[in-house]
Amino acid sequence: MRETPAEVFHGRVAELDLLADALRDAVAGGASAVLLGGDAGVGKTRLVSEFGRTATSGGAVVLSGRALDIADAPPFWPVVSALREQSRTRGALGRECAAALSRLDRADGPAGRVEMLGELAAVVERAAHRGPVVLVVDDLHRADRSTRDLFAYLLAALSSSPVLLVGTYRDDPAGGVPIDLLGLTGELRRHRGVRFARVEPLPRHELAELVAQWAPGRHDVEDLVWRHSGGNVFLARETVRAVLDGDPRGVPQTVRELVRAGAAGLSTGAVEVVRAVAAGVGEVEHTLLAAVVDVDGPELAAAVREAADAGFVVVAGADGYTLRHGLMTEVVSADLLPAERVELHVRYATALHGGHRVPGSAARLAHHWQLAGRPDEALEATLEAAQEAERLRGYAEAHRHWLRAATLPVPDAVRDRSRYLERAASAAALAGDHGSAVALLAERLGEPDAAPGTEQAVLRSRLGRYLGAAGQLAEAEEAHRRAVATLPAGDDPAVAAVAARAEVLAGYAAALLDRADYAGARAVAEDALVAARRVGEPRALASVLATLGFGAAHSRDGAAGLEALTEAVAVAEADGDPETLGECLARRAELLTGPLNALDDGVAAARAGAERMAGLGLGRTSSVSLRVVAANGLFRAGAWDEAEREVATAWSAAPSGAQMLELRLARARLRMGRGDLDGSDVDLTAAELIAGSAGLPKQRLPLLILRAGLEMWRGNPELAFAHVGKGLDVVESGVDDVFAVAPLLWHGARAHAQAVLAGRPPDASGLRRLRRHRRDLVDRGDRSAPALRGVIASYEAMCSAEDARTTAGSDPGTWRGVADLLDGLGQPYPGSYARLRSAEALLAGRRTEEGTADLRRAARLAAGLRAGPLLTEIAEVAHRARIEVPELAAVATDGRAPVAVDGPLARLTDREREVLEVLADGATNKQIAARLFITPKTVGAHLASVFAKLDVTNRTSAAAVLREHRTDI
Repeated sequence: MRETPAEVFHGRVAELDLLADALRDAVAGGASAVLLGGDAGVGKTRLVSEFGRTATSGGAVVLSGRALDIADAPPFWPVVSALREQSRTRGALGRECAAALSRLDRADGPAGRVEMLGELAAVVERAAHRGPVVLVVDDLHRADRSTRDLFAYLLAALSSSPVLLVGTYRDDPAGGVPIDLLGLTGELRRHRGVRFARVEPLPRHELAELVAQWAPGRHDVEDLVWRHSGGNVFLARETVRAVLDGDPRGVPQTVRELVRAGAAGLSTGAVEVVRAVAAGVGEVEHTLLAAVVDVDGPELAAAVREAADAGFVVVAGADGYTLRHGLMTEVVSADLLPAERVELHVRYATALHGGHRVPGSAARLAHHWQLAGRPDEALEATLEAAQEAERLRGYAEAHRHWLRAATLPVPDAVRDRSRYLERAASAAALAGDHGSAVALLAERLGEPDAAPGTEQAVLRSRLGRYLGAAGQLAEAEEAHRRAVATLPAGDDPAVAAVAARAEVLAGYAAALLDRADYAGARAVAEDALVAARRVGEPRALASVLATLGFGAAHSRDGAAGLEALTEAVAVAEADGDPETLGECLARRAELLTGPLNALDDGVAAARAGAERMAGLGLGRTSSVSLRVVAANGLFRAGAWDEAEREVATAWSAAPSGAQMLELRLARARLRMGRGDLDGSDVDLTAAELIAGSAGLPKQRLPLLILRAGLEMWRGNPELAFAHVGKGLDVVESGVDDVFAVAPLLWHGARAHAQAVLAGRPPDASGLRRLRRHRRDLVDRGDRSAPALRGVIASYEAMCSAEDARTTAGSDPGTWRGVADLLDGLGQPYPGSYARLRSAEALLAGRRTEEGTADLRRAARLAAGLRAGPLLTEIAEVAHRARIEVPELAAVATDGRAPVAVDGPLARLTDREREVLEVLADGATNKQIAARLFITPKTVGAHLASVFAKLDVTNRTSAAAVLREHRTDI
């Protein structure tokens, strides 16, 4: 492993918060305690160690000791060992601990035990006089009776001291508190200041992140580690270690020996139970277990109890059993002889086939028949399992079942292999496994018996849909083109042929819409609409209506577009196909939150749609897309905390392909706004890898816009302008989406203005190109729906205002008009930026009162969003203008600590130093005046004073003195 696993700590945010809250309560109200239970290896020790580290950094004294796993452990050993460790430190507390240990060594007998109890309590109390104390007893279930008594005694005796007691214990094999601790926990539960919590195994996504730290680049082991450990950190670590040591099964020798040693002490009946449960699938119901093993009645109950007490079997569900963890199952199964293994699977299959049926039985039956070497029976059960999984919206499971059916070595499976591959691809797509969907359908199309004509056109159209979902939009468009070209010439009147034609054309229209070719999409969609209505093909009809409706919003009739999308959703709901419904819901929500600027309605529709799609089994696909739409709408509306929650929820679904790309972009936008520029960069880089070099406008434009924004906040307007230029290349390839183009053009105008003000103007041809596109945008906006026209007008107003920043004699009130316009659209983030620019212009025009008001309003808006980079820029203007803004109290103006000045610079006032710093950049008096919001005359007066105090006669000499005494300049 890259680093010692014990050094890696990840996750456990809720548990750390619980401990931190308990410490705060102890400081405020006196001694309290937290008892943490959990399975062996789940990470309790590492958790309290991490908490101890953070508590120490916060000023607390942490005393930590672990109980010994021996019968005759010395009294109070965990606490005494903690004091011994502390006694080795310097300072008064270390000396006190050393003295206390000396006194404890002299205590003996029953009276001595009482004396030790009092002495230990006194040491902890004296330590608490200096500050909070955290006393940790690890493995409390092993602690001697004296330590357990001390735990309860301290809680009572130090009721007014800032002391937090933390104890960890291992759960009883059968679950719950160990018997030896029941007396202590019963007493502690009566105390209001005691919290009990269970340290659960890590959730899968956190375990995956931890595994990535242990084994960088080994994504292939994540599933194995999860199956073996179920989130148990110790078992996960040992599995990774075994894999890296060369065992592809990931079964560590240490665990194998522990399991075998434990099994050796079991009776024959208990061994039979453990083996049978290991061969089962998931939870093994008691009645099913009884049908499989040779033991029954009271003997079976006794055998199960023995296996449970030994820590092998745990109760699962209402009446079922599993082994304690996946690694144990692996070891027990590996120790079975082939004949034993086959016999157990035959027994399971026979019992399940004979009537022990519950939901999911078909999948278990297929599993057992296959491992029993009975493929004919396995095929029948596999097909039933696939259909059952689809009914229950378990598309990932359905994908596996259809794939298994396609690979079973029986004549029926060989005959129907093509159909099974198609069904497997469809299920994989619905499950969000886009790569598998593409591979399976490509395999189907490559088979010798691949159907020609209409059937092949339909398959190629579906391949295009799967490629699009995988984020490969260019390849998807090509697949759709080939599908259309494969359609037979002529007008086949057969219903099936017309329905197929409608499906193929609908898919192509949607692909054209995704590349922002609205005119092309409309032409194809209108042909598809005729075919879909002719034969009543609901899926194609819903998709076509969604395409036409979305495109219509970019014409003069946005209301008609929304009406078409509403009809599309109704048709899809009535048909019941979840994939089509997800497409329609996403188009409608995107239209509302985007071009129509109906943010509240759009966010509500997106959230409701996300819940609906998750309930239909599309939690990794359509639900993620809808949550991204909600997050983007919330970002525009200024509800950034809510947007982050939507992103986090979507992220927990572990999406891939196009959904992951969309999610990365949404998170990059939020991270950038909040000031996590490096995190935003990571997301953009990942999105670029998904999109590839041939990404279509739907992918490339937002990427380039965000790249430009990132470089602006990093202070690189020239790079930002270059990214905008690349975006214009995309626009010139043919893009009808004016809503996507508008922010690109504003970023260009902003980057150009900033570069000019920095004295580094971009090439004039780039500016001419940008302004040509701006004129085109205005023309196209005039032909758009009213709501979209208003959004475009706001962007053009921002562009014009950016131009004014570099134009002498411009109206200082230009930006105020832009800010008012953005306020009307309900968009506080650009509104705050506009207020900042308004303040800057007004202050430069000596309209100090109005400028101050706008600057404070900008700060209030940005502070409400916690928009870090924007707040920093506002703070810089406030600093230059010497305006007090309460919201900026904690904001640094340049990210650096104040610089100490000495020598001749110490003679200057703060304002004189500011004038000198701007002068050292090569600025003229007029430029200095503009930057510091003072008059050129005032600048001259300051410079005269600076020259006199520094004993210089010109600007060059004054700048040289500054550089000599300020190494940061």
